[in-house]
Amino acid sequence: MARASAGAGEARFEFLTPSLVRMEYSPTGQFVDAPTAVVQKRDWPAVHVTTTQAGGWLVEQTSAMTLRYRLHSGPFTASNLVVRWSAPAGGAGHEWHPGDVDARNLGGLTYSLDNISAPNLPKDGKDLQSPVNDIIPGIEVLLPPAQPGLLSRSGYAVIDDSTTPVWNAQKAWIEPRPQTGGQDWYLFTYGTDYRSVLQTYAELCGPVPMIPRYTLGPWITDFNFEYFPDSADARQPAFQRYNAQHLKDEVTRLRDEGIPFDGLVLDFAWHNYGWDGGFDWSPLVPHPKQLLDWLHGQGIKVSLNDHPGYANTEESVVSYDDSHAPAALAALGQPLPSKPAFDRSLSNAWQFAADPNDRGLSQTWFALDANVRWSPIETGMSWEQQGRGKGIGIAWYRTSVSLPAQLPASLYLVFGEVASSYRLFVNGHEATHSQIQWPQRVTYADVAQFMRAGERNTIVLRVVAGKRGSGLLGSRIVLRDVKPPPRIFFDLSDRRQADSSMQTLHKPLLDQGVAFWWIDGGSGAVDMPGLDKQLWTNKVFFDATEQATGKRGFILGRYGGWGSERYPAYFTGDTYSQWPVLAYEVAYSTRAGNVLVPYVSHDIGGFHGAKIDFDLYARWIEFGAFSPILRMHSAHANPLEGNVRMPWLYGAQGVALMKKYFTLHTQLIPYVYSYAWQAHTASLPIMRPLYLAYPQLDEAYQHPHEYFFGEQMLVAPVLDPSGDVSVYLPPGDWFDFFTGRHYAGGMTFSAHYATDATPVFVRDGAIVPQQPVSAYSDARPLDTLMLDLYGRGKGHFDLYEDDGTSLAYLHNAYTLTAIDYDNASGSQQLTIAPASGAFAGQVQRRSYELRLHAAGKPQSVTVDGQPVEHWSWDAASTIATLNLPERSVHVPVHVAWTYSTPAP
Repeated sequence: MARASAGAGEARFEFLTPSLVRMEYSPTGQFVDAPTAVVQKRDWPAVHVTTTQAGGWLVEQTSAMTLRYRLHSGPFTASNLVVRWSAPAGGAGHEWHPGDVDARNLGGLTYSLDNISAPNLPKDGKDLQSPVNDIIPGIEVLLPPAQPGLLSRSGYAVIDDSTTPVWNAQKAWIEPRPQTGGQDWYLFTYGTDYRSVLQTYAELCGPVPMIPRYTLGPWITDFNFEYFPDSADARQPAFQRYNAQHLKDEVTRLRDEGIPFDGLVLDFAWHNYGWDGGFDWSPLVPHPKQLLDWLHGQGIKVSLNDHPGYANTEESVVSYDDSHAPAALAALGQPLPSKPAFDRSLSNAWQFAADPNDRGLSQTWFALDANVRWSPIETGMSWEQQGRGKGIGIAWYRTSVSLPAQLPASLYLVFGEVASSYRLFVNGHEATHSQIQWPQRVTYADVAQFMRAGERNTIVLRVVAGKRGSGLLGSRIVLRDVKPPPRIFFDLSDRRQADSSMQTLHKPLLDQGVAFWWIDGGSGAVDMPGLDKQLWTNKVFFDATEQATGKRGFILGRYGGWGSERYPAYFTGDTYSQWPVLAYEVAYSTRAGNVLVPYVSHDIGGFHGAKIDFDLYARWIEFGAFSPILRMHSAHANPLEGNVRMPWLYGAQGVALMKKYFTLHTQLIPYVYSYAWQAHTASLPIMRPLYLAYPQLDEAYQHPHEYFFGEQMLVAPVLDPSGDVSVYLPPGDWFDFFTGRHYAGGMTFSAHYATDATPVFVRDGAIVPQQPVSAYSDARPLDTLMLDLYGRGKGHFDLYEDDGTSLAYLHNAYTLTAIDYDNASGSQQLTIAPASGAFAGQVQRRSYELRLHAAGKPQSVTVDGQPVEHWSWDAASTIATLNLPERSVHVPVHVAWTYSTPAP
């Protein structure tokens, strides 16, 4: 019998390809035919399947695999289901059972790398395992290990889609699965054909979209602090100076130093109320449209930080003090909070007593007649800022308030923030208060039963010190007759709420000129069984950005599991600034290709760490320069420390290093963007593990800290303060990308690299297209193309171009220019074919700068068959350079070099 699927009562098997099978078990015999939040494609070409039944077993066989299931034996287990397939080239067969643990899987990704440091990382030097014992602070979530990726030396991969919500076409939205307890699995078998499984996965779960071209340019992050308009911090001169003008001065200085960059990412302080949520620009940016227009005039795109919800928190999306709160509540169908009839501020006249030996409880410092030495203290600032109790773990606060003879029936004492935890006593009695739930600051207590009408009342707090400042940090302490309202929260798995959030809160800022959102969190923004919360948060923001702008979507979000390739990009979060962390990030970014995530953004320089050693700073930037996304970021309250990732902190050497690598990163965009097209069309990552190119070469699995950057370049970052590195080069001839030095492949060598140098190699015959130096990625049209050519081998490159931002590429509005480099008839020849295709704004005429590396001095050069003399030879760098004047991109170019010496 020839058919692609077969049912066996409560079991159904569907062969999507000869080597990919979907296996479903349903207790009711009802199966899911709609797409899910993960799986997109349901319509597959027919596959020839032979079906037989014998001895109570169902046998399904294709040209690539054989599946056996014991009929009517219940859910899939190791005893009732087996799939077998043959290895390529007649090798030993393979067998899979449910529950098999694949020890040879090459790894996947974790939700984030938040808070990782050396103690969390693998100790074997390979950096292939997930971090351990990493508690993400605040949300107190133990970072779970990565699920297996798609690539495995065992030649198979499994995706479990059993609980994922399904797509309701009529509602155009997802909904929970109609039944629980079923199984919905996908088994890929592929031997060592790693590229095929990536392509099949993209066909099943959706392809990588083209990202905006400008996102490949360097990015700077700033405003990493919280701003509360009425706080004591906001009144400090340092906070008042760290404003829009500061940003403009920072941008101007980078431009004046000749350091190219494309993007400015603004953290918390772009809005008010910090973690409490806000969509009003803070007073630090009094004229946001003017700032955005000025930045756009500098060629800079702007992204804003947003917190749609963290796991394990009651995070509010919008503060009630934000002007958008009424509209948000209206969108949610919720009333405005009741206004208090009784509202008494208690922000002044507090007293302080340090308790370094923790004697206050036993000595009843909370009693009305306690014999304690109190001194005045301000609220809104930590006791450390006021020179009190530095290094102590516990202190006490006290105040008193006279109340009228008539009090309301309800009375709540509300604190804006107490750091870190506290016990509350009113008139000598302990009152229970709401527990602090990070990142919320507001806590309150029902104190009506303790208050005395017409008398003076005493309030005492025992406060445990906080890590980043202690005491009464909130500027608002009030006694009122209404309880603080619940948080404002949008459940993004609810279509109405998701649409309201995007339209009410986010679209106005995109309309104002913001390019995209940095989705800091999201794991708590969704409430639907079986749904990966981060995946759906990423989708909602990505799609809303695309719809609001009419252009390509882009986000910076955390990893959401299968399907994440559809919503680039992924940022890894708050790591520590340490050498082992840098090494782990290199292996991690390379491993991201195993789940088809080509755009990984790290905090270059690390997050937790102020001014770090220059060697570490330099090596992190060098790694970032050879990554698709280069984004500088760090922790710390910027007004107090400034942006500690700015190059001038390291003097002239810092400026020179950043200029060198930011410039190179920008110049390489034609190269990287062409591989972005391959990520979209061929489902290949841009940073590629060696085994993706050499799956049958054992040595390719031994170097997780090396990677191919595209197909032409191999990068082996320096990951040790000594500057020493051991480099493995696969078989073939290789050249140093920077110096042109020749290396024989199939071997490992050790070398020392100066702080401003990094090991990058290109294949013999490599073609590396670049654009001229510019202040940002698209400062000028690509009317001059620089081509670096290496050695005397054979090479090919397809240069991809489009308008960089629109969705027209989906309708074939792009060009491909084939470039071939070969040795024929005794000469080395370069052929640039006419551009194929067209798009709006396409460059019609182009000049070329050709640079031939490490092939020896040419004897003669011809262009389109005619000898030319206007070429130069630099013996020191062994580079021959030829500039070709502007010509139509629709006519071919043919250049040939002849040599009097043999190839090296």
